[in-house]
Amino acid sequence: MNKRLSEIFKIISFYDDCRWGELRNYNLINFSSNELDDDSKLLTHWLCYISDRQTGFQRIWDIGGFVFSDLVQTTKKLKSLTLLDPNETKSFIKKEIDGKYTFISSANFNNNTIISSYNDVLEANKVKFKPRFLPSDYLSILYTFIILEDYDFSISKYIKENYENQKNNKDFIKRILFSLYLLTYYEIGRPTTNDVSHFVKILKNGKERKKKIKDILNNSLKFTKEYSIFLKEKNFKQKRAWCSLRDFLKSPEFNKYFINALKKESMADSDINRLISKEALTQLELPGDVWNNNSKFRNCILKDTDYENSKEKLNKILRDYYNDNNKNITGYPEQFDVTFDFVPRMCESDNCDICPIKNIDNSNNFQQVCIDDETKYCPVVLAGCNYKNKCVGKKICKII
Repeated sequence: MNKRLSEIFKIISFYDDCRWGELRNYNLINFSSNELDDDSKLLTHWLCYISDRQTGFQRIWDIGGFVFSDLVQTTKKLKSLTLLDPNETKSFIKKEIDGKYTFISSANFNNNTIISSYNDVLEANKVKFKPRFLPSDYLSILYTFIILEDYDFSISKYIKENYENQKNNKDFIKRILFSLYLLTYYEIGRPTTNDVSHFVKILKNGKERKKKIKDILNNSLKFTKEYSIFLKEKNFKQKRAWCSLRDFLKSPEFNKYFINALKKESMADSDINRLISKEALTQLELPGDVWNNNSKFRNCILKDTDYENSKEKLNKILRDYYNDNNKNITGYPEQFDVTFDFVPRMCESDNCDICPIKNIDNSNNFQQVCIDDETKYCPVVLAGCNYKNKCVGKKICKII
């Protein structure tokens, strides 16, 4: 009854391979400097995803990337948490006339061509970035730095330590994700704009939080207890954490930084290879969002399956199905994140007549889109997700 869903996994896996097969198929971070080391690029990426809520992703990578990379580089150089004290003149967090706060760079924008394309981000040649949920994002960033202070402000050193503590467990990727959740999102609450001004109090709370978290990380019984609670209550809700870790493992750009940074921390090649293996990728959870839970897409792929009337979120359904059938499935649940690109162009644009999923049993319609010409872009992925990948020919084409 669910065989069709296995076929859909194959199709989605094809689109996902195309997504990561070309650098131009996703957005790159606008770093403030060409001198950032690999770990600093990873940490900048992690901070950008903290602010990835109800803000255009292009703005986050372009403006947030500039400000946060400057923050990371300066923090590593000065090794000071006061760079996030709004009461300090050289702080990266500044109170504006309206009483609200904004992040602001220390470095001048230096005619950065990407920054120049925005008309609302400059103040005396410094770059401002104001995410929608700044009080919460500010606290997450400060708390992240408070913990990373014990790791030379290195996120790769933090990941290495927690991998080595958990490497003997089959679900090591989920455990790493849990440690990253503790790093940034654990017990953040809902701070207000007024809270941001009380740096001494926040710093004290952050250091108490650090003690609690390190106790969890270093005590196997406490870790097991908290991890079990996380799996039941929060695992499928950590969109930003899962997206960032996914990029570390899969993105051609950030995977390179990830490997280099771990090598610099003297991680064994066998452990690095395991972190980026198929074993690891299949543990990644699909970041639940409006696109993969779009009713039209959801109803289409779950039609005539045991899940047709389920009220569960799609990421949970796909995980359950994969766990029960993984020996017979090509692909894995996280790959359904291509719906971010696929659903607006196919489902919401009523392109069902050229959709491979809709035409699983009608190859004639699909052949109207496939051109089988290795000198051209593949029109299937171009129409479906706007990915620009060269046709590889029928003999090796995964979707054919």
